[in-house]
Amino acid sequence: MRPVLDGDLIALAPVAMLWPHAQIRARLTDAISEVEAADAHREKVGKSHPDWGNGSLMSWALGQPMGPRIAGQHDYLEALSAVCEALIDYQAR
Repeated sequence: MRPVLDGDLIALAPVAMLWPHAQIRARLTDAISEVEAADAHREKVGKSHPDWGNGSLMSWALGQPMGPRIAGQHDYLEALSAVCEALIDYQAR
C-alpha cells in the first residue's frame, strides 16, 4: 500500500458510512487487502489496477459509492474513526 495521507482518510470515510455498522471493520480490512493487491499490481505491471486503483486508499475509495462528507456529522465522524482504527490494526500486523 502506498503511504497513507490525510486525503486517504477523508476519501475512505464516506465510503465506510454506507456500510452496515456491523460490517465496517471487516469491509475496511477487505478494502486494505485490495489496496495492497492494487499496489503490487502497479509495481509489477506499471499501471493502476482496473478495479482497485493505484495502491492508495484514496484511489480505491474514489471507485466506490460514497455518502455525504459533512465534517461535523456524527455518521461521518464514526466512519472516520473506524478508518483510523482499521489502519492502526493494519500497522500492528
